[in-house]
Amino acid sequence: MYINDDNYNTVELQNYITDSVEQGRMSAINALHILFSTIANSGDWVGQEIIPDDFYKELKQYGTVFRKVMQSKKMQIEFINKIQEFCYDNINFLKTFQKIVYMLYNVNVVEEDAIVDWYKHGHITKGQTEFCSQMEKFVHWLENAEEEDESEEEEEEEEDDE
Repeated sequence: MYINDDNYNTVELQNYITDSVEQGRMSAINALHILFSTIANSGDWVGQEIIPDDFYKELKQYGTVFRKVMQSKKMQIEFINKIQEFCYDNINFLKTFQKIVYMLYNVNVVEEDAIVDWYKHGHITKGQTEFCSQMEKFVHWLENAEEEDESEEEEEEEEDDE
């Protein structure tokens, strides 16, 4: 049974990975990296110049597994770095980095604070210029969305006080 098989049981995989991490057979970050690499290297997109939307759908399908293993903001930054390294080492994924991180953000695998921290000072040097450039607009949007949320909350509190 392949990871890209429609009949693949994500709950079974999630249990296997979390048991392996809890029992010390592998670290959580290695489990995340192995799962990501397996998905990226096992679909119909392998060897294609342009990564199709099916890859992102497949990755999204395993969001619950990634979330279950993800334990902290530090781990989220490490995971983003593993994805950065993977995209750098696999030329056909070079231009997909931002879209991968955005999709993982949308399914609550990585949080905005981790993405912003990665961008500002947590990234690795492999492909740093390329990947930071890809992420610039998204990080700017995250920072502004956060500021807008805070100002909206302050306005609501002021209205409640009146």
